Amino acid sequence: MHKIQHLISWETIMKKAEKTTRVSSGKRNPEHLVLPGKLSLSYPHAAILLILTFTFLLYAGALRNDFMIGWDDGEYLTAISGEGSINVPEIFSSFHLGMYQPLAVLSMAINYKLSGPEPWIFILTNILLHLMNTALVFLLMRRWMKSWIAGAIVALLFAIHPMHVEPVVWISARSSGLYALFFLLGLIAYDKYTDQGHSLRQYLYVLLFFVLALFSKSMAATFPLVLLMADYLKQRKLRWRLLTEKIPFFAVSIIFGLVAIRASASFGHITVLEQDYNFFQRIFLILYGISFYILKLFVPLNLSAIYAYPEISGGKLPAYVFSSVIVLIAAIAVILYRRKYRREFISGGMFFLITIGMVLPLFWSRIFITADRYTYIPYIGFFMIIGRYAANLWETRNTIDKTTRRMMLSASVLLVIILGASTVSRITVWKNTPTLLSDVIDKKRSDADMAHGYFYLGNYYDAENNAAEAIKYYDLSLSRNPSYLLALNNRGILKGKSGQISTAIADFDQAIRIKPDYAEAWYNRGIAYFQAGEPEHACADWKESASHGFAPARQAIGRYCTGEKIPGQLQIPGIEDGSGTIPGTRDN
Repeated sequence: MHKIQHLISWETIMKKAEKTTRVSSGKRNPEHLVLPGKLSLSYPHAAILLILTFTFLLYAGALRNDFMIGWDDGEYLTAISGEGSINVPEIFSSFHLGMYQPLAVLSMAINYKLSGPEPWIFILTNILLHLMNTALVFLLMRRWMKSWIAGAIVALLFAIHPMHVEPVVWISARSSGLYALFFLLGLIAYDKYTDQGHSLRQYLYVLLFFVLALFSKSMAATFPLVLLMADYLKQRKLRWRLLTEKIPFFAVSIIFGLVAIRASASFGHITVLEQDYNFFQRIFLILYGISFYILKLFVPLNLSAIYAYPEISGGKLPAYVFSSVIVLIAAIAVILYRRKYRREFISGGMFFLITIGMVLPLFWSRIFITADRYTYIPYIGFFMIIGRYAANLWETRNTIDKTTRRMMLSASVLLVIILGASTVSRITVWKNTPTLLSDVIDKKRSDADMAHGYFYLGNYYDAENNAAEAIKYYDLSLSRNPSYLLALNNRGILKGKSGQISTAIADFDQAIRIKPDYAEAWYNRGIAYFQAGEPEHACADWKESASHGFAPARQAIGRYCTGEKIPGQLQIPGIEDGSGTIPGTRDN
């Protein structure tokens, strides 16, 4: 009985929340919530404050998490830990881990100067970015959907969905939160631009926020297409002005796109997969990726830091890849079925497809086919659909009997509790590198996933100067995938460093047999031959590596193979972690 009374009282509060008070000017202002001490707060403001408070409490436990060594965090610490003042020009003129995201690097450099290598300040910054982004989502949705209740629902889902844990608690994913901040500010500024007579000042704000987003993460390049989607949502008439005003945005996107390509090329970020996919198979991989994100939206279970590419067997993809088309067709049917608010539903679907498009594996690939962090901005599109549908149900609740209303409200509260609990659970997984990768291995999703998990654990122990443990995990990785190029290469490097030259050469031999254009393996085998006192073989391998564009090989040739007496020793390479010196990045 007590529980029913509680639900009824909450329903009464929500009824009051949607009432409005007319003022003499004819504008509608939300009814205010009266607080102790004669204070008052509008219901929209109260809603977003509750959401932000709840979100911070969920993520507070992440402040006890550590750096993810061997999972990019260590590389960023090395890049930003120099003595003296922050070298801003160098940050903006350099690539980091094969990516150009200087604002993200700058923000981490500031964290380092404030507290040194203390992970909590880095994580706190990520959490604060997430809170600001949540507030911006609320403001944007309130403008786009003309309903603060719908905006609050979208903001709540954005704030607490478990798929968003990775871009918040992983320090190296700073770029996701930072680009989202400027991306959302740009969309809000554009909405004001279209509502306020197309002022030049507002237009320049939009362009500024867009550029700042691009300085944070290359995924922001989809911004001009999202502006066109916003035009469709706002029912702007198709005129030349609508198109010409986007030209500067597309031009900037192209420029930053070329910079991103150059950054990737400088670090060798060309597709390296354990199997090649033809164009037809890549189409189905794209459909699979989209369906994967849709399923995880509604059923965020079995989440992982690693989602390996489907393995080809007999020249064919697994059946589940093809069956993913069913999920996509169902999603399209739901969007098109609704006649009321169809424009908002279609806009939400377009928003998702546009913003997720850059990370779908059509013309290039990353180490993993999908990643939780890629949904940070794109999921807003689906949350729009859910928010509009839920707000519409609330607006028409008087046509539903009380029992059904109570059940719906109870289900909503239960959903929030489940999502919140799942988020807290996921945060604990990201405590440190061993807990994260052990989670990947324990779930036993596939041999490919486990091979990646063991591989990155090997990298972690190498970073901890525990070569024996690192080799053990590389062995385990290769037991799951004997053709894992990176594990072969890294194990060969460690064996070479420990004086096991012949076994190191054997690892590089196998890697080269699998991928004859694997420049790093040629280079590393050359080092092994050089250590073994066989400079002729070393120079031959370095020349082969250089022919594939590997810069360190050219340097080695100039120093040891031209007859010139250039002082200095041959530098033995560091371990390849899948995010730096090898093709195929995790793309933070």
